[in-house]
Amino acid sequence: MHRRVVLVCALLLTVFAGSAFPGAGPARADSDLVKARAAIFGADNVDAQTGAVRADRVIFSWFGVSNFAVAMAGKVFLVDAWVPNVYRNYVPTTPAQLAAIKPSHIFIGHAHFDHAADAVEIAARSGARLVGSAEHCAFFRQESSSVRCDAVAGSRPGTTATYDGLEGIGVTTVTHLHSELKAPTGDLPPLLPIPPSDRLITDPPQPDDLGRLAGHLGDPEGGAVLYAFDVGDRRIVWNDSVGPVAQDPAGPAVLAALRRLGPVDLHVGSIQGFNEITNGLKDAVRYIDAIRPKMFVPNHHDDWFPVIATPATTREKSFFDALASIDHRPEVRYLRDPSDYLNPDRITLDLAG
Repeated sequence: MHRRVVLVCALLLTVFAGSAFPGAGPARADSDLVKARAAIFGADNVDAQTGAVRADRVIFSWFGVSNFAVAMAGKVFLVDAWVPNVYRNYVPTTPAQLAAIKPSHIFIGHAHFDHAADAVEIAARSGARLVGSAEHCAFFRQESSSVRCDAVAGSRPGTTATYDGLEGIGVTTVTHLHSELKAPTGDLPPLLPIPPSDRLITDPPQPDDLGRLAGHLGDPEGGAVLYAFDVGDRRIVWNDSVGPVAQDPAGPAVLAALRRLGPVDLHVGSIQGFNEITNGLKDAVRYIDAIRPKMFVPNHHDDWFPVIATPATTREKSFFDALASIDHRPEVRYLRDPSDYLNPDRITLDLAG
């Protein structure tokens, strides 16, 4: 399917050529910081004087695919870093605005363009440190020799590691599997991106946006990394791909590692994968069943690219049908595009109490 993405883009280029705010002191923050953080995390969550984000909450603010700005116990960081730009202004932010929130880190799940095309730019503008696999870091350093990147994940699927570079928050990584097309098992019906939206007609791509994107179409995966964040007595898991754990030889090791993480308070996980073409959403719900979250929030299910993606509402019923096929059924906070982009109220957890 990655080749299909490259082909589609090539065709498009042709066609379209207080206590809640710890650390708040008398000094005023840069007004750009306050403005940017208020836009991303909501004005009610940001101190208007200092720009500090509430330390008693976990906030995820979605900006397309599996990309989120995160405020966790007052720390601000990104998970994945690409603002979908095929449909101009569909996602209401920019790499410059995300850099302006001054993230301390950018955690990369894998390095395909739809997850990391803006990572180096945002890191350069903001001073953020990139975090991922050794392959991710090597690739980012090819883009910019000055980029700071911590290689924390193992190379073998099922491997776990810890990262202590995010002060006050424990980070555990699990090297897992990227999605992959496999033979049908018959467990669930196939899921195709049908019908595609009409956005290609109503909001056609602009040549300059496609030109910037074209340079990233061949970006390597570099391994798939899942992150678990421990803050207070909460554990939050995020992943941007789901691999064929029931059909790949490494699957049992990955599932065992995922089970050791659970149960968790919140799982923000991908539900789109190449294997859905033959096996529906079975891979996605296997991850959920292993991790056992109290709440699940889907990602990578929006209208992020022509032909191969559709609005989130088109797969909503299929997702809930698939969820009914497993033993663990969490509360679901289903995100819908574009209304839930930069809507932090949709994914907020209290840390107090």
